[in-house]
Amino acid sequence: MPKVDGNAIRKIIFDNFNDIDVRFSNDEMLGYLNQMDQYKALDDVLDFEDVLLDMEKSGMLRPIAQNFNTRYYRLWNTLTPAKCKACGLATYFALNEESKVCPKCGAKM
Repeated sequence: MPKVDGNAIRKIIFDNFNDIDVRFSNDEMLGYLNQMDQYKALDDVLDFEDVLLDMEKSGMLRPIAQNFNTRYYRLWNTLTPAKCKACGLATYFALNEESKVCPKCGAKM
């Protein structure tokens, strides 16, 4: 299955769900991913569960419910923009995330 870039998920959350009181699901994120050029041509269901689990572990997402294959989340803190000094990638982090590492080059941010 195709892997989804974690930075794409962060951008979707920042642009559409960046509020601690807003509930959102992996299915809603899939809808946004399917609108992106790099993913909309793919016929398979996109595999990004590991990305979401990493975001849970980092302290960014909190799971609040699950219904079969749909997981619902809220943010612990809103996301803020950050730019990697090593490679220049623009990304987004929550203030409480423990390890802030560039998703592209792995540099500490």
